[in-house]
Amino acid sequence: SKACGKELPYVIDPRRPGDIAECWCDPAKAKKELGWEAQYGIEEMCAHSWNWQSHNPDGYKTQQ
Repeated sequence: SKACGKELPYVIDPRRPGDIAECWCDPAKAKKELGWEAQYGIEEMCAHSWNWQSHNPDGYKTQQ
């Protein structure tokens, strides 16, 4: 909602059969093994994603 400037309707439903209970990670392994760290927080990432998608509604253009 913050990234696009409007309220987004959503529903939180119970898990479906086969859905995992939790999903999380520790980015320390990426830093240790690859020397990589995220440069942005979740709000900046959402804003960047919204900006790209709103300027590219059909995704990447491919040559035919």
